[in-house]
Amino acid sequence: MISNKNIPLFLNILKATLAGLGVLFCILVIGGPNVNEKIEVVEAFRDSTKMDLAIYYMIGLISAGVVLILLFFLIQLITQSKKTVMSIIGILAALVIYLIFYAAGTSDTSASLLLKNPVSDGVVVTTTAGLYTVGVALFAGIVAIVVFPIINFFKK
Repeated sequence: MISNKNIPLFLNILKATLAGLGVLFCILVIGGPNVNEKIEVVEAFRDSTKMDLAIYYMIGLISAGVVLILLFFLIQLITQSKKTVMSIIGILAALVIYLIFYAAGTSDTSASLLLKNPVSDGVVVTTTAGLYTVGVALFAGIVAIVVFPIINFFKK
């Protein structure tokens, strides 16, 4: 039976196991061919069991993470509604900023970026919008770190 004393031990064992598997699968992928190899070699590796293990492991981890995040949000929504609603508003604000940058588009193309392996314009627009959104979030965070202590200093 699992007691409250054993939960941290089990979680540490789970973390170490998941990290160990992740490192093992990374080594398998890193040990594969690089982009300078012949196309046949790269495609054979892409269809190999090594790559499948790494991909399905990541899909499993991401899926488990999404489920845990949704479960956490649900629990927090029930127990601390006001704080959770504020977090959801922040996420929605980030989504709106992303959609604005996505709708604005970019003048970059796969050719103008001089990519070795060309991608579609949709990938370029999506990536650009994501990068700009992260930039806005970083700027807002830095401004908050600098401005709020100054405001709090003058409130006293």
